[in-house]
Amino acid sequence: MNTLTSVTVLERVIVALLSGMLIGIEREKARVAALTQRKKRSRIGVEELVVKEFPGLRTFSLLAVYSALIGVFIDAGTLGGIETSLLILSFVLVVSIFAAYRLLVTRIAGITTVIVMMVDFVIGLLAGLGYILIAASIAVLTTFVLAIKLPAERFVGRISYEELLWALELGVILMVIGPFFISSSLHFYGISLRSLYLFFVLVLLTSYIGYIAAKIKGSEGFAYAALFGGIANSEATLSALLSIATGEVRRIVAFDVTVLTNTAMLLRNGFIAFVVVYLVSGGFIPSRVVLSLFLAFAVSSLPILYSWQRLVSLRTEQPLVQIENPLSFGTAFKMTMFYLVMAFTAYLLRHVGSFGLALVVVIGGFVSSSATILALTALQGLGASTIAFLAIIATAASVLNKLLYAYLATSDVMVLRKVLLACLLQAALMVPGIVVAVLM
Repeated sequence: MNTLTSVTVLERVIVALLSGMLIGIEREKARVAALTQRKKRSRIGVEELVVKEFPGLRTFSLLAVYSALIGVFIDAGTLGGIETSLLILSFVLVVSIFAAYRLLVTRIAGITTVIVMMVDFVIGLLAGLGYILIAASIAVLTTFVLAIKLPAERFVGRISYEELLWALELGVILMVIGPFFISSSLHFYGISLRSLYLFFVLVLLTSYIGYIAAKIKGSEGFAYAALFGGIANSEATLSALLSIATGEVRRIVAFDVTVLTNTAMLLRNGFIAFVVVYLVSGGFIPSRVVLSLFLAFAVSSLPILYSWQRLVSLRTEQPLVQIENPLSFGTAFKMTMFYLVMAFTAYLLRHVGSFGLALVVVIGGFVSSSATILALTALQGLGASTIAFLAIIATAASVLNKLLYAYLATSDVMVLRKVLLACLLQAALMVPGIVVAVLM
């Protein structure tokens, strides 16, 4: 028999009460939404009465406390098997009567509320038994699932069956095939099979997310896909978004999408460079190093102020994205092979000598500038100023490489010109930072 203190019992009951209240608040909001819909449809009578009697804050709070007390008594050893069974059967009986009333009298067949009551009972029971963290976590997850019903319905309503099948294709690649590559430790000439798979998947994932975002939110969704996708991998994001855009729209957005993906990469690399320099310099970053990094990464990000506003306010009569399947496996494979060639070239140049360091940084920037910057920490004898300079060079290479990746997505000369213009502009804005780094 466990001896529970009054404080312990009170803690468990309070957690159960708060968990039940959380679910109850969501149910109250659901009741208000249901009543609003009934009034709009001018439907009154028994159905409206049931909606008003919808279990809410008090019901779920008291139910969680009831089951929590059962758990406390079980944990204290004061309840036997028969008493516990009777208390649980009492709950089952009440819920069964409620479900039968809804089904037979009011002709409402939904079982969500009944299931939520069962979950609420289990949450309270877990809290009473002492599994406080698990009970609270389940309560939050349950409330989240209930709360996203309306947004999820609106979202699903805009997705066609064909687009859902594309998501399932992507799911097979991620969930079924993915674990084999993720767990693989196969390396060849410094290139891992895992990194190739991740790059391939990132191209497909960005294409699909960009397609859905553009369809739902228009050009604003396209802008968010470019910015947040660029944080993960700017090359894959740019190629994917240019691949799914329609011909005329591609010419319009090429400059702005390039600026957004580059800016996301610049901000990410700037943060990584500051951290690497901080670690190498033992916690002290010289003022000139700070100035060079700021000039290189912050100043070159300024064009986003123009491109973001221009892209989110874009209005065009043509569809923003193509109707075809955004999961272009051929394009993703082609980009992955280019990534492989660049990574292999960087591996070979490591053995060139001291001059090879600069070449490795440039080629590494073409492949993965952030990984290249992080790799500088493994090199011995490099000072803070040298690392800052190499980090800027690697990032500048990553800014300029967008033209090559854009060429893999489209051969439209106008699109390539705008991508080149964006790359040259942001690379030129990095020059002051490079000059300061050289003079240090």
